[in-house]
Amino acid sequence: MRGPFRGRSWGAALILAAALGACQQESSAPQEMGPPSNAEREAEMAAEQLAALGGPASAEQRALYEGEFQASGGIDALGAAEGAWELRLLSDYAQFMRPGLGEDGGVAGERDFRERGMRVVAGPLTVTLMQQPCTSSGVELGYTAHVLFEGVAYQGCARRGIDEGARPTWASLLPELIPAIDACVARARAQPVRVTFAAALDEGEVSVRLRESDGARRECVASAAGEVHVYETLSDLDRRPGESDPEFQRAGAQPAACAEAAMDRNGEQLGWLIGRSC
Repeated sequence: MRGPFRGRSWGAALILAAALGACQQESSAPQEMGPPSNAEREAEMAAEQLAALGGPASAEQRALYEGEFQASGGIDALGAAEGAWELRLLSDYAQFMRPGLGEDGGVAGERDFRERGMRVVAGPLTVTLMQQPCTSSGVELGYTAHVLFEGVAYQGCARRGIDEGARPTWASLLPELIPAIDACVARARAQPVRVTFAAALDEGEVSVRLRESDGARRECVASAAGEVHVYETLSDLDRRPGESDPEFQRAGAQPAACAEAAMDRNGEQLGWLIGRSC
């Protein structure tokens, strides 16, 4: 009787050993990784951008990136994922503005001058400039600009110096937004209509907010070419930063004595801008 039981014990031991080996193999198998976080994605992009700048700058190359700069992007191509933005890079501070989405910025650290560009970190922003021809709204500027913010890479054009004039609003991009605005205005039931806000979204779409003459507020989403995809009512509590500052009314009679004409790139009138104080 001892022989059969002993055989069964060895068999059980072999089965247990095999099971333990399988468990060890499963535990040692590589675990699937989830998608990278914003911080991880931003760190990877920052490393790639820094590598593209090359080695340390000479005194002549360093001089190309000293002083103040102003940059903007998302104007020529509404299909750009990042939408419209503007950057003001001062000697000690960087201000990043996205019309309708607010402002961000921070104290600028020491500039890292390289042979093919410059990089500086300012709070949540990582700014890279390179001296390369760059066309913005038909005007050629001397620098390209890259801004990393919250895991998103913003690309555009830059120039030396800061424009101390009026700060940009959502209406700064009216000429590019007009096809979508016209399509949305045409959907309104109570005319005339004022546009209180418009901005480029992802995938080449545009968000347009309207206030009809009876006071109803609508949100319209249309393609940059003018095809309406969404048209729905907004609550009074749903407002964007900068909304109604200013408002825009399409071409027609001047809605108020204080309204200013809105012009396209060729000097043709698009309609009227009505400021908050108007």
